[in-house]
Amino acid sequence: MLNLFTTAASNITHKIIILVGISLLSSIPLGIVMNMTSDRQYLYNDVVNEIGQSWGPQQRISGPALVIPYRYNMVHEKINDAGELVKYKSEYQSELVILPKKLKLNMDLKHDFRSRGIYQSLVYNAAVSGKAKFVMTELDIPNLIELKTDNARLIFGISANQAIEKIERLTLLNSDGKVLLTQAEAGVMPGTGLDRQLGLERGFHQPLSINLQQDDFEVDFAIALRGSQSISALPLGEHTDIAITTDWPHPSFNGILPTNREISDTGFSADWKISHLTRNYPQVFSSHQDINLTEVQASSQLFEPVTHYGKIERSVKYGMLFIALTFIVLLIFEFGQNTRLNLVQYLLVGCAVTLFYLLLLSLSEHLEFNYAYTIAASIPVLSVSAYVASATASYKKGAIIATMLTSLYGVLYSILKLEDYALLMGTGLLLTVLLILMFITRHKSMET
Repeated sequence: MLNLFTTAASNITHKIIILVGISLLSSIPLGIVMNMTSDRQYLYNDVVNEIGQSWGPQQRISGPALVIPYRYNMVHEKINDAGELVKYKSEYQSELVILPKKLKLNMDLKHDFRSRGIYQSLVYNAAVSGKAKFVMTELDIPNLIELKTDNARLIFGISANQAIEKIERLTLLNSDGKVLLTQAEAGVMPGTGLDRQLGLERGFHQPLSINLQQDDFEVDFAIALRGSQSISALPLGEHTDIAITTDWPHPSFNGILPTNREISDTGFSADWKISHLTRNYPQVFSSHQDINLTEVQASSQLFEPVTHYGKIERSVKYGMLFIALTFIVLLIFEFGQNTRLNLVQYLLVGCAVTLFYLLLLSLSEHLEFNYAYTIAASIPVLSVSAYVASATASYKKGAIIATMLTSLYGVLYSILKLEDYALLMGTGLLLTVLLILMFITRHKSMET
């Protein structure tokens, strides 16, 4: 048995086959590290959601909209006991929802972080301001009995009331610019009173007494609120302008894409110009109609492009390839330096490389990823180079291994940082190593 192992170790072909087997076996510890990474990431996501619920979840701004209760009747027919067709009226109540003619929204976000234990979550404070112009047109309501204009209300939809910090401004002006209602006079009440199906069931409202004879009026408002992860707005105006600015440089746009956007290292800004033609509901409708106001929205997500768990997961996916490349680097070292490493030494080197991923996962939860990666990578680089230097009794050869492994870990770091070019860089690395190996072994026979 010992002679067989010695023969295999002295034969390059057999050595490569065994090294391939060791690389494949490395998938077991790498799989364990991957599961640990997934478990920690699930825990991190749970903590982020909990912080978001307590601080303020994803916010959706909608409104303002004017709601006017009304009564109407409907004519029904039935057959009485004598077999005669009888018509009768039934009275019903509903609410008329009037959306603004023009709506302008400005949302200025300032990011912050909230921590719980070793985890932190990205949150924001938002200053929402805007103007909405309502044009009072002649209303055509079939079988109308009474329009309760004295019980009207102005509603604002906010997806999470607990995150509203302050209503800083709420002013109503008529077409001549005369103030009809000021913030000091406003009696803002929680809730909107609308059904859930409309998507505006949460928020607040201001009771109003409306004169339908006036041409139009304008609402000027400003709200301070908190949120996390994303913010969105519904384009309820016949013409809607939405602008979002923030000091966080990593946006992701969902729903309707912005008309213009600017992204820099210090933040981003985006604006939307949206027509009512992009949606399937009218400007005036009854609250009992089957309408979903959330079908069209402008949304911007604030996200971290790659969390440290995402980077670790991607690095583990390259794990088997990286172990194989480490073995190839050692083979190149053997051929270039005319030295010999046995399979036990290769196996220990593979263990050191595998331990790198577990160490990276542990350190990244307490340090910035750059520092965690540097410390974790230094362990296999120093240990393997010192091990080779001791095994070959040559500090020079140990320094050569240290240089080669440092270059390898540097390339892996670049792959993790450059998301869009990761596949290209990985393929280029493989091609480079293969060409170097082919060049060094061009004059060597497979049997030594």
